[in-house]
Amino acid sequence: MYLRCLLVPTGPGLDPTRRLDAALRLGRRLHAHIGVAFVAPGPEHVLAGIASLAQVDGTTIEAIRQGVREAAAEGKAALEAWCGREGVPLVAGSDRLDATFATWTELSGEVEPLLTLTGRVNDLVIVDRPDPARSFTGRALDTALFAVGRPTLMVGEAVPHDLLDHVVVAWNGSLEATRLIGQSIALLHDAARVTVVHARTERFEEARAADLCAYLRWHGITAEAVSLPVGDGASVGAAILAEAGRRNASMLALGAYTHSRVREFLLGGVTRHVIEHARIPVLMAH
Repeated sequence: MYLRCLLVPTGPGLDPTRRLDAALRLGRRLHAHIGVAFVAPGPEHVLAGIASLAQVDGTTIEAIRQGVREAAAEGKAALEAWCGREGVPLVAGSDRLDATFATWTELSGEVEPLLTLTGRVNDLVIVDRPDPARSFTGRALDTALFAVGRPTLMVGEAVPHDLLDHVVVAWNGSLEATRLIGQSIALLHDAARVTVVHARTERFEEARAADLCAYLRWHGITAEAVSLPVGDGASVGAAILAEAGRRNASMLALGAYTHSRVREFLLGGVTRHVIEHARIPVLMAH
């Protein structure tokens, strides 16, 4: 499976620079193009939120529309500036399948349905780590994982120069982890180094890292198997991140959300810890 279409969703007031940097570094390795989708609420969605707070008339509606237009113009100008700095063509489209370029699309409406439909005609969705101060970030991550059906790359505080220098795969034999491997073979094949880490928990014998490494060899991927001891009561997520740090991982890959996100946040879990604490990019699939 080739990864040729990388989607970077963004919205008013958001800085997509880190996501664009990650997309470009992957795009140049994978010969993929970068689609930037600017998602802004339509006037009817804004009005639904302020109707009880202010009187709504034609002037208010036009002011909302003007604000959305200005935000979109600012977003596109920022993308044009980034493309200029990085030497990336910003085009309406291209017939070439081996070129890295950027495209810009403006979408009006709610994040969830728009990102769902747009994401399904892309190969990878690149989002920020959720920021409580910016609701778009959490909504984008949830939608990308639960509704799109494509792998999601969450970008944290640092974007390595080469995201595929050393990919650490957290393997537990789950359905989510299995789907991630199947959808990410192209990424793993291009990685300079792959390490499969399996935490020693009560289900340790059910799925061994060595089994996954043997499977990956059939796809031309040489991977090192590592068994990670985890003490009773210790955080598996913390142990995986610590191991990734010790091995200078440039990306962590793991299956996400065995349960719903709400349940994960109520009960804790590996996914929650990784999302909250990972500094390197994290590749996930549900």
